[in-house]
Amino acid sequence: MAESRFKKRHRKRISLNFGISKAEKFGFTDDINHHGLFVRSSVCAKPGATIKVEIKHESGLIAFLGEVRWAKKVPANILHKLKGGMGVQIISFLSGEEIYHALCDELVEKWGE
Repeated sequence: MAESRFKKRHRKRISLNFGISKAEKFGFTDDINHHGLFVRSSVCAKPGATIKVEIKHESGLIAFLGEVRWAKKVPANILHKLKGGMGVQIISFLSGEEIYHALCDELVEKWGE
């Protein structure tokens, strides 16, 4: 049986900011794991682009650089009905790596691997 290409992601909605040179666009996580997340937004970067992502967590700021692996642009007025945004793979953390991994561990503990 073929192995799954991606690790399971856990559904979690957290507000975040993202952008190419600075994190100025707004979005939400849709699902996350230790290696990446899905950014739900009507604004998308092109696949292959490196973006900066910032999540203001109650324990501190989580900031990292990520590579856009795929993107699906959806108009803002139907974003609540269709899944639009970007799949982002984490390249390197700028701050809050421990906080991010603790959050992922909590989700695994709650929902299973």
